[in-house]
Order: sequence, then C-alpha cells, then structure tokens
Amino acid sequence: MQSGAIVRGRDDSKSTGTEGILDHVDKCMIVKMFCHTTIQHELLETSIQGPSELYPEYVHIWSLSGNDTVEGRKVIGREVLSELRRILGVKTSLWGTLVGVRPTKLTHKLWDSLGDIDRVRQELESTHSISHVKWKLLEQVAVLERPYVAHVQQSPKEISLYSGIPFCETHCTYCSFPYGLIQNYGRVQDFVDVYHRDIEHMKRLVKTHGLEVQSLYMGGGTPTSLGDGDFHHIVHALGTVIPKGREFTVEAGRPDSLNANKVQSIVDAGVTRISLNPQTMQDELLRIIGRGHSVAEFLSMYDYVARHTDCSINMDFIAGLPHQTVKNMVENVRYIEQLRPHNVTIHTLALKKGSPLYGSRFANEIPSEAVVQTMLDETHEALLQLGYIPYYMYRQQYMVGQMENIGYTLPNYESIYNIQIIEERQSILSIGPGSVSKWIGGSDFRQQKQYMPKDVDTYIQDIQRLLEKRTLLSNEHWRDS
Repeated sequence: MQSGAIVRGRDDSKSTGTEGILDHVDKCMIVKMFCHTTIQHELLETSIQGPSELYPEYVHIWSLSGNDTVEGRKVIGREVLSELRRILGVKTSLWGTLVGVRPTKLTHKLWDSLGDIDRVRQELESTHSISHVKWKLLEQVAVLERPYVAHVQQSPKEISLYSGIPFCETHCTYCSFPYGLIQNYGRVQDFVDVYHRDIEHMKRLVKTHGLEVQSLYMGGGTPTSLGDGDFHHIVHALGTVIPKGREFTVEAGRPDSLNANKVQSIVDAGVTRISLNPQTMQDELLRIIGRGHSVAEFLSMYDYVARHTDCSINMDFIAGLPHQTVKNMVENVRYIEQLRPHNVTIHTLALKKGSPLYGSRFANEIPSEAVVQTMLDETHEALLQLGYIPYYMYRQQYMVGQMENIGYTLPNYESIYNIQIIEERQSILSIGPGSVSKWIGGSDFRQQKQYMPKDVDTYIQDIQRLLEKRTLLSNEHWRDS
C-alpha cells in the first residue's frame, strides 16, 4: 500500500494515498481527509462520506474541525496523526502523539512554565497520551539534565564548541553523512591549512567577547582518520581554545583509525573524553556494516586507551542492524559489563535513504520492530542493573518503530556537550565543513544559525566570507553583553 498524509490546498497532484484539505471559516479550521480509490479497500474502518469535488479519483473519508489558532492547529495535528495510524493499521506509539527529535526539550520548556515536574507529566499524558514507560525515561533524563540547562540565561557567555572533521577511511553501510574517504581526497593539506584559520578565528572570537568555553566536541566523520601529524596539530590547536580541565571530547569512533601516536597527541592536548564506537561486538556483523576492524582489534585499542590516558570513555552501539539478534545485544552488554566504559550510547538503527544500506539486500534482513524493541528493553534494564543512568536522548526520522537513541552514564560522568547540543539552550559555535553554529538567547531561546558548506572544496574556497559572517553574527549576538 502506498499512502501519505498531505494537508494542502488544491493542486494537480496525481499521487495516491490519503490527502487532506484545509477550509477556514471564521477562525474555525476544517480538515477533510480523502483517500484514493485504488487503496480504499486497504484502509481500516473508514466511513465513506462521498466523492471529492476537487479530485475525481478520491473519496472523502474523514473530517475534523477546530480553532484556527496555534494551539488549535496542534490539537488538530494530533487528531490527524491518531486517525492516520488507525486507518493505516499502524501500531500506536508508546510516545503517543508526541513527535519530534527532542522530547526532553519540550519537557524542560513545560517545566519552566509549570514549575513542577509532576505537572509536566500530567500535561504530557493528557495532551499527548504518552505512556508511563516513556514518561519515566523522560523524567530520568530531564532531572539529570536540569542543573545544566536551568541556569543558562544567567550565563549567556558560557558556550560550547564543535569541531567537525569531514572524512572517514571506510563508509559504514548505515551512514548517510556526505563525507568522503580521506584517501580519495586530493587537497588534504589545503583543508588542514584552512581548518587552522578556522580555529584561530574561533579563538579570537572567544577572546574578543570574553566567552567561557564549557565543552568542546571534536567529531565528524572520523577525526582520527587524519594522518598523525595533521591530527596532532589540529587537536593541539583546539586545546588552546578551551581552558585546561574542561570537557574536551575526541570522537575516535573507529579503533582502526587510532594508534599510539594519536593517543599521545590526545593526552598532550588535554582531551578529557574519548568516544570509541564498535557499534556491535560480532565480527560477522561488523563486516556486514562495513566496519574496518575486528572485535579483537577493538578490545586491544580500548585496553591501550584505558591504560595510557585518564580520559573517560564512551562506547556506541546500534540496535537493529541486519542479521542482528537479541542474543547479539546480550553479548554486547556483557562486553560493557567487562569493560565498564564511563558512557554508553544505544542507538536505534535509522534506515536513511542516502546510506548504502538503503536499497541493498541487507535492508530486507533488518530485524522486526518487535525484536528491536526487545533488544532495547533488555539492554535498558541491564544497563540500569550495571549502574548506568540515562542522561540524554533524542529521536530520528526513519528510525525503527518510532524508538529513540539513549545516552547512559556512570554517576558523575555525563557529557555536558551531549546535553547542551540536544536541549538547545546554550550557544554552540562550530568549526569545519558541514557544521552548524547556533547563537541562542532570550527567554524563548531563539536561534540564529550559520551553516558551513558540506562540500570541502567550497569550504576551502569560501572560508574568508564564512569567517566574516561568523564575526558579524557573534558581534550582533553579544553586542549588549
């Protein structure tokens, strides 16, 4: 069955599926849902109210009216979502009608206005029909995050920084990021030179406006895909932008891109946190998803990092990979118990159209929604038993079963950057291609953004204009402070 929900005025579209039309009558909004006759028999319990006057091949199956206000539109949106789920036979989400990437962001907003976490629960349960289990997750995360987000209006000059390196050494099959393989890029030295200009400019901005850098995250791509010398100079340059001892993360996601020289550079630059991301701990699955390392190689590098640095360590895992089983996730948890990383992030596979996995034969071998839910539920309970606490979370499009990604931490090891990037209450300025700077201010945490070009050649060519714009936006944002 091909179907879709579209709320719009009249046009000449010939797409099949369900469609909606808005009528406005004296500040009252009427939503009418129509169904193409070719899929009419596949919908559940619809009440045919007559043929469409606008679309000859559609029949009118449902109507709803409400106030043509901001709140009224939200109510109608929730009703439309619930009706679409019903007639399409889609399982009701444990999130109810709560949609969006950042459910904790809404939780904090409601906490600000209602003043009490229990009143937030009542609001989300009554308005969005959120389940008890998802509320408990939201509550755990929001309570831990609250000290980091509640005070930001009193500290407008406290910021975080992001540094993005746009290269990898191999392409994971589930990944849709538009980054190339570093060995195929012919202007690495030009990139490195311009990147240093970018860092120096950021350093001057921090000094000019008297900013306090709370955390810095060096991500990508895979930052450690750079050669030893280039990585050394860039990570050291970044280390001069953030005060010593503050949270400084390097994403060394692929253990095959890390070596003793880079580990020493990480130590010397003052890095406090490293992300080592196996994604799963079975060699067969690692080959399927295009990882360039084995389980044994990951364990060897993890041991080396643990013995030669004082950094806290994060490990990422994905639930829902092709051929993955509940038993595989149980085995992953056993490795977590053995290694005791300070942070663990459990992702749910999001099948993205830009990824090699999408459209491949392995896309048909992704475990069912029920199996993935079991993986996540059992992993969640196991991590709680091991002493881990959920400390940040977010959702994504194309994610199996409308689930979520959850970051867990041992007590007092939560990543400040991960909290700030999700909750969007602190200004975060960025360095490098494909990154986004967000200047955030005001009681409503309004945003001004600058997008760096994803294409590395364009980034190199336009760097002067990009830095001038960043200066202008920074001057505007902090002119009165």
